[in-house]
Order: sequence, then C-alpha cells, then structure tokens
Amino acid sequence: MVSPPRLALVEELARHDRLLEVGVGDRPGVARSLAERGRDVVAIDVAVGERALATARETEAATVAGSLRAVEADVLALAAATDAEARAEADSTEAHPTEGEFDAVYACNLPAELQRPTVALAERLDAACLFTTLGFEEPTVPVGRRSLSGTTVYVARGGSAGPESPGVDRGR
Repeated sequence: MVSPPRLALVEELARHDRLLEVGVGDRPGVARSLAERGRDVVAIDVAVGERALATARETEAATVAGSLRAVEADVLALAAATDAEARAEADSTEAHPTEGEFDAVYACNLPAELQRPTVALAERLDAACLFTTLGFEEPTVPVGRRSLSGTTVYVARGGSAGPESPGVDRGR
C-alpha cells in the first residue's frame, strides 16, 4: 500500500519507462507501484532491506507488465564511475548503470548528503532526476519544485526526454 503523497509521486514518475531508485532501503512501495504500471525499475541502496528484496522477488513472480530489481550499490561510487568503468562492471553485476539505460533517477526522502551524488549519477546517465527530501531539509542542489498532492517533488534535471513539465518553479 502506498500513501496518498507517494501515490502522487508514482503518478509523476510513471511518465518515465525505465527508472533507477536511489536509497530504496526497506521501502519498495513506490518502485513496486511503478512496476505494476508497466515500468522497469532498479532499486539500489548500500544495504537493500529484506522487504525490498522480497518485494522484488514477488514482483518477478507476479503477472505485472513492468519489472523490479533490488540491487546493493552505493550511489557515491556509481556517480563517480565513468561510463567505461560502468560498462566493464556491467558484465559481472547489475549495479553499474550506463548512459541510456534509464530515463529517470529518483529518490524518496533523499538526505542532503546524497543529493549531489544522485544528481551527478543522473547527469552521467543522461536521465531526469527527481526526489523528495526528508521534509525538514531544503534541497542542496538547484531544483525546480512541483507541488503534488501532499508532497513536493524536486526536479534537479529534466533529462534527455525533454524539458521539465510546465509549472516547474526553478527557484530555490
């Protein structure tokens, strides 16, 4: 079950077909909802929680149009990797995404210290970058703001899929 604010986030993210969630932890609800809507999602964290792994297995076994994979990976290392390094690692692990593999990188409750690396990863992948914060923190990177039902989504980059949606306030 996804809360109403998270459901609004799912609606926003469902505009993209291939998504990378940063910091899934043990909260796979958004990723699962996106997979149920036919999107392909890879959810990463330095320590993927058991619930996220179980949800990924359940999604794989279920009849859903999309997919969900939970992979242990560090956004700091992924952001710093070059595409050549990522391609070399891709043969041995799913944890090194390469340019063109994702349309969007997103995160729920992204802490300030992971915002820059998350945006850097999205830039390396030429993907859109959207996130929510912990609520009490302001973004530490330049963003546009989208007010959705019960939450604010920060858009750090629009990606190669085109410009950001109308109504994005680029102010900080």
